[in-house]
Amino acid sequence: MRSLRASIAYLFATRLVVNTAYRFVFPFLPAISRGLGVSLGQAGLLVSARSLAGVATPVVVAGIGRGEQRVRLAVGGLILFAGGAAVAAAGGLYAGALAGFVLMGLGKPGFDAAAQAYIADRTPYEKRARYLSIIELTWAGGLLVGAPVAGLLIDRIGWQAPFWVTAVLVAGAAGLAPLMLDADPGGRAAPIGRLHLTRSAFAVLWVVVLFSFGAETTMVVYGAWLEDEFALSLAALGVASTFVALAELAGEGAVLAFADRVGKRRMVSAGLGASAAGYLALGALGGGLAPGLIAMSLAFVAFEVTIVSTVPLATEVIPGARSRFLALMMVAVSIGRAAGDAIGPTLFEWRGLAANTTASAIAALVALGVLLVFTDTE
Repeated sequence: MRSLRASIAYLFATRLVVNTAYRFVFPFLPAISRGLGVSLGQAGLLVSARSLAGVATPVVVAGIGRGEQRVRLAVGGLILFAGGAAVAAAGGLYAGALAGFVLMGLGKPGFDAAAQAYIADRTPYEKRARYLSIIELTWAGGLLVGAPVAGLLIDRIGWQAPFWVTAVLVAGAAGLAPLMLDADPGGRAAPIGRLHLTRSAFAVLWVVVLFSFGAETTMVVYGAWLEDEFALSLAALGVASTFVALAELAGEGAVLAFADRVGKRRMVSAGLGASAAGYLALGALGGGLAPGLIAMSLAFVAFEVTIVSTVPLATEVIPGARSRFLALMMVAVSIGRAAGDAIGPTLFEWRGLAANTTASAIAALVALGVLLVFTDTE
């Protein structure tokens, strides 16, 4: 049996690469759109398609992962993601980029579900938030490490360069997975029974849809906001993104330190309320670079508290079917993100950043109401 420490280290490193590849797109969406010769709105549809592909996560889990097989699902998800990164970069055409983004959107949620379920299987619920928070630190890390590097690669080589680097690294991680994770049980998996969703389970999924939509509606345009409003260079956009990453890192650290003590549901509630306040502050202060970055950081700290606290909460909603319920959670994230990616650029072009942040705040407040009224998992 592999040590939990070694397995977490592998999952941390792999998710850092995957999340880096997933996140550098946001600040450099204008550069990608110029490279492909399309509008910002059309480039936003690439990100929307990537998110919408996550709706197929239950099919990936049932097929590649045989329902509750962790290593098979992790490897399959990584192969899809690496292939998607290569396809996106290979042709330099919009259609190729679209196909690649869809493949990445299929691979990431499957790998994430496998990683989260693998750790949840091996940790008690009263300590689970701190263990899961360790690998969730890679979401902020992906932007903190990846955005400046991606900015330099795009500036010196071209927008395809970060995708090629991603393809090589993720393919290597797929090959290492059987060495770093405990093997799945031998033989054919037991038949998978029907997944019965309680009222609380449905509510958690709706909460995830709403807060994912809210965050993505603003996240997808923050690169365009910084570029249009303040004429930042590609390198400066990468540096500015570190403010967001540091803020998110603080949010993830807060969950690691406090969620098991105060309760996962209370942490999610606090994150949703603070998210709404952060979005509204960003809309009001977005005309200035320093106050805008501070307000954006507050919004993303709060969002990170929300989503990272939701993961351990979700692992205990239906304990006997963790991978499958986490797959449904990935669907909820994907639906919310796809809607935000599709609507966000249009709102921005219509009325500027304030339109995006207002929509984000409303979504966060509705999610808070659903959580408080309809969920009972603590």
